Amino acid sequence: MREASWREARHPITAQAVDNSASVGLLTIAALLCCLPYLVFGPLAAPSQVQPWAALVCWLFLAQRLLTQDLRINRLQMILAAFAFWFMVYVYRPDQVSLDYYFRRSASFLLSWGIVMAMQYLSPALLWRLLKITLPLWTAFGILGYVSTSLYFKITAPLVPTIVGVAGGRGTTSLAPEATDFGFTMAFMLLLCMVTRSALRNRGATVERWPLWLAVFNIALSQSGSGFFAAVAIGILYALVSQTGAGRAPVMRYLGVGAFAAVMLIGLSALAVLPETGIRGIDLMATALKSPEALFNTTFSYRVVHNYVGILGIIDSRFAGFGAGAFIAEGPRLYAEYGLGRLFGLTGWYATNVPATLSVSPTAFFPVILLEYGIVGLIYIVVLFRGVGISRIPYKPICIAMMFMTWAQSFPAAYPPFWLLVGLAMNPSFRDARKTAASPPYPLPQNRRLAA
Repeated sequence: MREASWREARHPITAQAVDNSASVGLLTIAALLCCLPYLVFGPLAAPSQVQPWAALVCWLFLAQRLLTQDLRINRLQMILAAFAFWFMVYVYRPDQVSLDYYFRRSASFLLSWGIVMAMQYLSPALLWRLLKITLPLWTAFGILGYVSTSLYFKITAPLVPTIVGVAGGRGTTSLAPEATDFGFTMAFMLLLCMVTRSALRNRGATVERWPLWLAVFNIALSQSGSGFFAAVAIGILYALVSQTGAGRAPVMRYLGVGAFAAVMLIGLSALAVLPETGIRGIDLMATALKSPEALFNTTFSYRVVHNYVGILGIIDSRFAGFGAGAFIAEGPRLYAEYGLGRLFGLTGWYATNVPATLSVSPTAFFPVILLEYGIVGLIYIVVLFRGVGISRIPYKPICIAMMFMTWAQSFPAAYPPFWLLVGLAMNPSFRDARKTAASPPYPLPQNRRLAA
């Protein structure tokens, strides 16, 4: 136990109250920013990228807690930190990588590690309050985009400089750069509402349902293909988890699964004959059922090609990886060398634009970590996903599915909701009540302090 400071000796209660208030305040700001990942402020604003402030505030919280209280750290968190340090030093052609690109691509792992560490202290009650604040904000800005385009841009552009607004039948962008970002983030918010609500109900609290429905409404408001696909995946997995959950008689489980399968078949049949609706999310799902090959004439082609380039990259580098920042240099080379345009039958606009995007920015994150870090990146993916997989977080299959969908799409490594979810998986307050009797998924946290 550390010795009491002079300030604590004279005013012990006041000092402790100040320390606790500072911790709660920093944690509240950090979690709030995680729920608003695209708001940019000040000189560190990075247009089209998620803001770094959530992670930086988390690091401030960790520093404050280390100096005033105990800081818990377990083996998995230490392993993730070791990977993050390696990713910072294993850089592709260091003299040719800009400092801005380096911090966004390489240092983002270490920055985001702060979110994982800080969110293990977040209470379900506090997160629930923040969700009830931020979800209506997303809704209000989303509706404003439809009601008054000029007013929407006037108010929102200073906060999110690269907003698109309502354009091209893609829905509104709300507080995100594009409708895809809005829709998928709302799917993440839906999952966070489910996890938090479950944690609160495990404690005997009575919790409202309206944030769940508001998140679903926001997904519909976005008209985003990514948002719709994520929402459907959440719905399907939720139905499967609830039908096979503990406490149900075998007959009821079989009947529930049978009823769910019947509903799914009816829904798929309806989508297969549905005419074009003009709602991008629904039309993409219908296209996937009618003629999956036609998806290559949509933005889906970018994700397929970029992921394929990542697989080729880890093989071409002999599993060593090319280093942080290599994707925009090595991606176009691999595309041309292996003739991916002919392999995937790209024509017209996509035949020209898909290879061009490889030298600008990746549209998926799995290929980035494979191409740039090789086998080490692959091990990191396994360790990270396994860490959540052995946790006791409610709706664990849905959590893992959303993590996979995040990195299979154009969301960067520093996307705050992703790391918020990982942090909640390590938070003892977010546990599935049915698994509390199980053995701990990680070694018991240890208290680490700097020597006085």
